Formats: sequence, C-alpha cells, structure tokens
Amino acid sequence: MARASGVVPWRYFMRALAEEIDRLSEPAQRDELLSHIGWRMANQMPLGGAMSLDGLETEINNALGTLEWGEASLVFDEADHSIRILHVGLPELGSLGPWFAATLEGLYGAWLSNQPGADKSLRVTRQVSTQPGVIPLRYARIAS
Repeated sequence: MARASGVVPWRYFMRALAEEIDRLSEPAQRDELLSHIGWRMANQMPLGGAMSLDGLETEINNALGTLEWGEASLVFDEADHSIRILHVGLPELGSLGPWFAATLEGLYGAWLSNQPGADKSLRVTRQVSTQPGVIPLRYARIAS
C-alpha cells in the first residue's frame, strides 16, 4: 500500500494517543509521564561522552536528526552557571506542542546527566518561550 506524500502514518497514532492521555490526565501528570518517556528514549539512544559544549551540541543534534525532532543550540550562561538550550524544529502534531516540550525535559535531562563528570543535582526545566517554534530549556541546579 502506497503512503500519501508528506503524511507520516505514525502521526495518526500519536495524535490519537496524545488526545486520549490528555483526556485521562491532568497536565502535571501528563508532563511527568512524558518526561519519563523522554528519559527512556535518551537511554535507548545514549550520546557519546563529549569533551566540549560544541561536541555535546553535535552529539545531541545527531541524535535529534535520527528522530527527525529538529535541532538544539547550547550556550553556557556564566551568570548562573547553567546551560541554556534552544530547541527548534519539533514535529507538528496540531496543538500538541506541550507534549513534545515535556518529553524534551526528560530527553535532555538524561543525555546531560549521563555525560562524564555530570553533576547529578542539576535538572533540565522548560522556560517560557518568547519565540514561536522555539522551546527554551535550562540545565541548572533547581532552587529549593
């Protein structure tokens, strides 16, 4: 059976799954579940040990390319000793942007925490986006 041009069959399944999970859970529960899924995804496709931030960015973008999930730029913020992550190019699934954003928290969290010498007390959190199509995240110590 031929596939319609430009239509990815898994998107039908993903959209139906997303709508059902959204119907059955609160946003915080959904986000926690999706973050765990992102963590599992990262463990299934581990990155090599990068020796620099540029090397880490390359490793991450190679993995994201395999998923067809866009790309990221990483910048060290000296002011608060964090890594700022700007993610662009996530797949389009209607209004399911929060789905992928929550998954990215787990995905980046696992990839970064599994790097050599990583501080296990650091976490990845989503930040407020000021640009359409850009998901900003921050890898830093979470204030208690």
